[in-house]
Amino acid sequence: MSRVKGDEKLWAILNDKLDMLRGTERLPEAIRVAEAALDLAKRAFTADHANIALSLEKLGQLHDQAGDRAAARPYLLRAHAVLTNGESPDRRAIYRSARRLAFLAENAGDAREAITYYEMAIEAGRDLPDVPYSELGTILNNIALLYRKSGPRQAAEPYYLQALDIYEKQLGPEHIDVASVLNNLAVFYTNERRFHEAERTHLRALAIRENAYPAAHPDVAQSKCNLAVVYHSLGDYARASELYRASLQAWEEAAAGPTADYEIVSSNYADLLRSLGQAKQAHQIEERARKKRRS
Repeated sequence: MSRVKGDEKLWAILNDKLDMLRGTERLPEAIRVAEAALDLAKRAFTADHANIALSLEKLGQLHDQAGDRAAARPYLLRAHAVLTNGESPDRRAIYRSARRLAFLAENAGDAREAITYYEMAIEAGRDLPDVPYSELGTILNNIALLYRKSGPRQAAEPYYLQALDIYEKQLGPEHIDVASVLNNLAVFYTNERRFHEAERTHLRALAIRENAYPAAHPDVAQSKCNLAVVYHSLGDYARASELYRASLQAWEEAAAGPTADYEIVSSNYADLLRSLGQAKQAHQIEERARKKRRS
């Protein structure tokens, strides 16, 4: 048996061992084995071989699992470069690698790099027939949120619309997951002061949720509050007040009890009441919310 063939066999043995060590949380030992496997891979395979990328990726994942993302990043970047520069790029491996790098960049606070890798993942994932629609939808939503946080905010809209299109095609227009995307899109419109578009979108999300859930459901309460914010911003205080009250009631009757969102609704409603000169009622609303949250 040639030296190269022997190295390939030993590399496979080491990979099985490090997978076992990783599965039992013996990470320092797994990292040492992964480093040895990477050295073997460099001898046994060409520089653009998929097994080089796999060894780099596994070593990066182990450092990430051990909580050292700074150490993980260079290995994962090198693995991604091998995957994308090969003669026959593996779209599934690129999709997986790009998602992981996007997640690392997002957690490191590098929005631009995260967006770049998320977009790579979307491009690769669209070519894979068995990638769950929910994964693509989540990536699109993540990109939109990153644009909303880091700008330009207007760039978020097409990603929300793409996510909405995916969910509607996969689940139908009345599914509760479609309502979640609609809610995110409508909040975006509200923040952009596109209130009439926000109103239409929130109304559709609310209708889906009311059809799917009982009145005292957190998602129904959320939609009613978000729609109230739109009417509040438009100066339609009567409709805003009605929806704030309905949202508060839903939170109070929800099985899980009021959450932090309940206090947000209370604060918004109290602000509206104060603007109408009803300071005493506003104070009562806030006091009731504090007592409900403590109980």
